[in-house]
Amino acid sequence: MTWSRVAVIYAVLVVLVGYLALVDGPPSEETAPLEPPPPTASLLGTEADAVRVMTFQKDGRLVRASRESGRWRPTEPMGARIPPDLFDAAIAALTAGQVSEKISPEAGHQLADYGLEIPAATIELVVGDLPSRPISVSIGARNPAQTAVYARRSDEEAIYLVGMNLRYYIDLIFDAATKI
Repeated sequence: MTWSRVAVIYAVLVVLVGYLALVDGPPSEETAPLEPPPPTASLLGTEADAVRVMTFQKDGRLVRASRESGRWRPTEPMGARIPPDLFDAAIAALTAGQVSEKISPEAGHQLADYGLEIPAATIELVVGDLPSRPISVSIGARNPAQTAVYARRSDEEAIYLVGMNLRYYIDLIFDAATKI
């Protein structure tokens, strides 16, 4: 290869780089930072810190945890060693950590069509300073796309779509509870 060919290749490279710099320009920094969704977009409509006590029920078994000094501590079954982060993750799926889609049941559909007549799991939550009025959330079947589960609050008729990760965290909580 001769020096003149090398010079032509470099000249073409300089022209291409110049064209890209002028036409495309530097990347703009106009993108807004991602903000967390508002708490009202979640199934519980509150922040995660508002939840004080959780009771999970699945297949006749029970796991209860309470928040003490900002950390979750399992209180039932006695001696269970469940990582507090699992409780935090489950609560995040129901609160401001994740948006839940509120859907209206289709005409003629029953709770059984959503797996909610006999739920796969139930979570009872004490929110805020109202221990006399816990909220119960029934976890039903997966949606057809297998990306979410149907859920329903005890104090509402609406059905929600909650990310599949909630059911995963519930399974992990019960797995950890059996390893006493």
